[in-house]
Amino acid sequence: MNKSRFLATLVILLALTPCLTSRAQRVEADWESINQRGYPQWFRDAKLGIFVHWGLYSVPAYGPSDGYAEWFFRGLMTGDSLRTATMQSYVRLWEPLVGDQWSGRMTNGEGVMVQNPRMTDRYGLFVPLWRAEHWNPDQWADLFKRSGARYVLLVSKHHDGYCLWNSRYQPNWNSVSTGPRRDIVGELTRAVRRNGMKMGFYYSLTEWTNPMHVWMQDPDSTIGDYVERYMIPQFQELVSKYQPSLIFADGDWQNSAEELRSKEIIAWYYNTIGADAVVNDRWGRGTQHGFCTPEYKGALGDTVRPWAECRGIGRSFGLNRNEPLENYLTSDSLIRHFVKLVAAGGGLTLNVGPDADGTIPMLQQERLTDIGHWLAINGEAIYGSHPFRKMCEKDSTLYYTVNNGHLYAIALQVPSGNLVLTNMPKPAKEMTVTLLGCSKPLKWRHMGNKLVIRTDGLSVAEIAKLKSAWVFKLSGYAGSR
Repeated sequence: MNKSRFLATLVILLALTPCLTSRAQRVEADWESINQRGYPQWFRDAKLGIFVHWGLYSVPAYGPSDGYAEWFFRGLMTGDSLRTATMQSYVRLWEPLVGDQWSGRMTNGEGVMVQNPRMTDRYGLFVPLWRAEHWNPDQWADLFKRSGARYVLLVSKHHDGYCLWNSRYQPNWNSVSTGPRRDIVGELTRAVRRNGMKMGFYYSLTEWTNPMHVWMQDPDSTIGDYVERYMIPQFQELVSKYQPSLIFADGDWQNSAEELRSKEIIAWYYNTIGADAVVNDRWGRGTQHGFCTPEYKGALGDTVRPWAECRGIGRSFGLNRNEPLENYLTSDSLIRHFVKLVAAGGGLTLNVGPDADGTIPMLQQERLTDIGHWLAINGEAIYGSHPFRKMCEKDSTLYYTVNNGHLYAIALQVPSGNLVLTNMPKPAKEMTVTLLGCSKPLKWRHMGNKLVIRTDGLSVAEIAKLKSAWVFKLSGYAGSR
């Protein structure tokens, strides 16, 4: 082969290589192929994410004291007396002022405007009242970064169908053409990424307000046309425009994965975004993929799939003005709960529910800031960690994680006297033990199958400055491997 032919052949091979690699990595629309693709390491390592529920439901911000305020519209559909009375008060106060700014007209799956016969009790009245006048996406992103979160999960569209981006499939039912008149998805996505965090979207597969298929009202079996002509193209529009690293699907439980065409959607999403992409497990009955999302259920324990509990600081995701203070976790309780999740091998997607004006309530800001302060000192025991051979001691006051060959013993009570770790192999003599946040080494001894760490060398001031949970690092402890 002469030199010119060799160079020409090399150019062709180099040109084909990306195509061959891409084809080899392509995910097919079947569970076997999707599961073989697996889950990105960034999600397993992240441990903490911030959920954001913000939409039309943030205007009334009202529901049962222990219920979900973002389900306001559903309460109107079912005739719930609490939400109905709240809606009637808004109608009396605000309808004369907003006039016909919202006519109740919506779009069908082909972008054609239709009158929605089920715009229950003037829910559309909230559109001109949702102004987001104090919203600053950079301030939000800065707060989330300071919380120690590694990803942000924004509700791009909840079950009421109202979109937080300029969806061509809902031209008069989105935050750009109505209400705040801002691309909330786009603005927050850019702010989050500037702060070095991954961006993800919650997306409701079903809607209460769509005339093509009214979820929880129309027969479940009639969803096919809605999926084909509306849900799939709208989902592809959202993903193609903003390239999210994470998708949290929801609103799936009355249909099968086959009816929702979930295998096709997940495979398309993975092939579009690439290696960083991850999805959750809410894609209809029969779903065989996705990170698990226990909701207010605590730790899952051992599972092949990664998981992260999703919950609010209180009992609601959307802001609920009817929620009592005792529903909210204190900073200490929140951090200790987080420790237990991580020790069990999972993580936490912690929700904030902003006010309609775009401000995050101070109590919620305080909780996020406190967990961030704790992680700034103790993050090495959390990020990228994995479970020890036992999650905790029998009295559940001492939890364990492992990271980079070190064992971390996390005390949920103020350490006093000796810290006793049971059923522990004898460590090497050169092992050192320190309390994160303090540089001084602590004395230890091994007795039988117990490892005893002396904490009397710590001053009251040193212990007091480290709040909520105290992390002891056993450097290079052989039993952690």
